[in-house]
Amino acid sequence: MDRSDRLYADAVRFLLDRVNFEKTTNQPYNQRTYRLARMERLLEILGNPQHAAPIVHVAGSKGKGSTSWLIAEAARAAGYQVGLYTSPHLVHLEERFVLNGQAIEPERLCQAVDAVRAAAAPENFSDSEGPTFFELTTAMAWLIFREAKTDLNVMEVGLGGRLDSTNVCQSLVSVITSISFDHQAQLGHTITEIATEKAGIIKPNQHTIAGARHPDARQVIRAATTDRKCQLWELGRDFDCVSAPPSNPLVLNIPSDSASWNMEYLSPFNTSGIKPLSKIHIGMPGRHQSDNGAIAIACCQKLNELGWAIPETAIRSALRNTQVPCRIQQVRSQPKLILDTAHNVASIGSLTTTIKETYGSRHACFVFSCSKDKEYEAMLEILMGAADKIVLTQYTTNPRFVPLEQLETIAESMKHRFPNVEIFSAPAPTEALDFALKTANPDELVVCTGSFFLAAEYYAKLKDLAD
Repeated sequence: MDRSDRLYADAVRFLLDRVNFEKTTNQPYNQRTYRLARMERLLEILGNPQHAAPIVHVAGSKGKGSTSWLIAEAARAAGYQVGLYTSPHLVHLEERFVLNGQAIEPERLCQAVDAVRAAAAPENFSDSEGPTFFELTTAMAWLIFREAKTDLNVMEVGLGGRLDSTNVCQSLVSVITSISFDHQAQLGHTITEIATEKAGIIKPNQHTIAGARHPDARQVIRAATTDRKCQLWELGRDFDCVSAPPSNPLVLNIPSDSASWNMEYLSPFNTSGIKPLSKIHIGMPGRHQSDNGAIAIACCQKLNELGWAIPETAIRSALRNTQVPCRIQQVRSQPKLILDTAHNVASIGSLTTTIKETYGSRHACFVFSCSKDKEYEAMLEILMGAADKIVLTQYTTNPRFVPLEQLETIAESMKHRFPNVEIFSAPAPTEALDFALKTANPDELVVCTGSFFLAAEYYAKLKDLAD
């Protein structure tokens, strides 16, 4: 089936016409808006596909997408049939539903939409609006994975954790990655509040892998696991990592020993079930990816302790060869062009640190756009401190963008602190990137960042951007 086919277009339109919280910033995060009972009702009509295979459930403010991919790819390399559900998608809806490392085909998407369309009929729900976009896609994921007879499903949380549509499952292992300030309007204005929402995925008498380094987040997660009588492996306590950038600057994004970050995986207190690993190569650059890699290794070792068989060779292969799209992904070499989905203060900080550590003293031009529910002023300030040039823009595919004029005003107000930074703007992402590439010096990096939606617009034109 071609994506221009009428059946495919109708299926996608059915989903996009539903209530979609990914395109709004003003929905209250409460049990009235995010109704797990509605999700449970939908799944019950569909025969409870969430029970068909064991689940690794992944939440966090930063790194949950990369960590989910690494766990899924390690299990796949070990010979298991693996389903992976992530969000949002970059270009096509099918990207959210990954079977054995590949996005599903349009035909399979249409079949799943037909099933949830029937289940979501108005007569099945007292709620006048019925299931939301994300509830339907989450149900579709479990339907698709059940049909494919997967051995293991890795499910990434969409927002928060406690009230997220994915949180109706009884997971085998809960994974919580780094916790930082993000979605404060929905999740709270302190790390403790945000961590409490993320820790909502932890189920009684279950296994938890925690990767949060912030002490307030660690305290919340420890209390939750103690209260729910869970086993906890914690980054920085039971396992840890040290990492270093490659000895030579990255060229195109082809994993190799010379183009990989190097990591040592440690067990400071010799926790039972954790085996230290040395000389690990991670294909995705950055110290933050080492934390993600360590969390993924710990999850795989926990699965092994529970009777699975994910050998060291499979783990090493996954970490070395997995490249999640638009995670500091270099897509062009002349000039070097990097696409990244950093969308909060912590991830922007990780990006600028990684750029400096990986590429050295190269000049950098950042193309920046952001969503209005983010701390865009603080994000822009970090970029100004790392940039030679800033090109401001606003994306076109989602109404959440910060208006270009507002970004221009903020940038100009910082000019006195960063007098050497040149500030430009363009009304559309295409114009912004064209300008950045045409004016780039041979040794300059062009980095597009600030929003998943901005990265998605560029990723859709990836063939045109490559050398």
